[in-house]
Amino acid sequence: MFANDILLFSQADECSIKLLLEGLNRFLEASGMCLNLNKCTVVFGNTPTSTREQICRALNMQIGTLPLKYLCLPLVSRGLSAADCKCLIMKMADKIQAWTNKCLSFSGRLQHIQATLSGLHNFWIINAVLPKSTLKDCENIMHNYLWAGSGGRKRSKVSWSLVCKPKEEGGLGLRRSTDCNKAAVMKLIWEILTNKQTLWVRWCKAEILKGQSLWQMERKQGLSVTWKFLLNLRNLISANLVYSIGHNSSWSLWNDPWLHNRSLFERLGNRAIYDSGLSREATL
Repeated sequence: MFANDILLFSQADECSIKLLLEGLNRFLEASGMCLNLNKCTVVFGNTPTSTREQICRALNMQIGTLPLKYLCLPLVSRGLSAADCKCLIMKMADKIQAWTNKCLSFSGRLQHIQATLSGLHNFWIINAVLPKSTLKDCENIMHNYLWAGSGGRKRSKVSWSLVCKPKEEGGLGLRRSTDCNKAAVMKLIWEILTNKQTLWVRWCKAEILKGQSLWQMERKQGLSVTWKFLLNLRNLISANLVYSIGHNSSWSLWNDPWLHNRSLFERLGNRAIYDSGLSREATL
């Protein structure tokens, strides 16, 4: 649950629906809130039509369709398309069309981009890998707004790549959308490497890695867009990792590239593991 959006999952049977309604009513009584039935829908899986109609009558809700949107994000099993991200582009465009923004100076527009527009598109980037065309559209909106305000286009005085450099390097401290997209996925890699105790990490290790090391995993059919992008970034994150070996470390002896950005498995192969007498799961 986040803000006013909540997803509830249940079996499509009478007993489960009764329990769902009971819990929902208790929550409403305790919180003093009420349901907006115009925004509530029920989405079914492989459920008979008669059962669907019965449940919708009991809940007094309409049947919804997939894909759902949660906090404006489309919940899809495939990668997001440019069409899925139109909502983001429209929201960013709406933010700069407000009459109050027409009076902002250059520095005011810069602050508005940092506080509002960047935050809006970063929320999407943190939760999904966005198409390149969408990232380009986001940058175009911010670029045009920075130099011309909400009135249209104007020749820029410096390149966008320079604008997005840190202030210490002569830029304005904005960030490239592509870099933000990479950083968000690299954060997922870091969570896997450090074995962060989250449901997503546990699921990935059980269902995708299945005992394999992230560094040795090969790209294969059926991987999600996020995982394909994640595997493509392994070399980039490996080149920027510094391993601290000590009493509390738990890096993989054979699979982590802790020795000059290469793993012992990559250097020595399977025979070295066999000859050493150590487990493949040995840590240091």
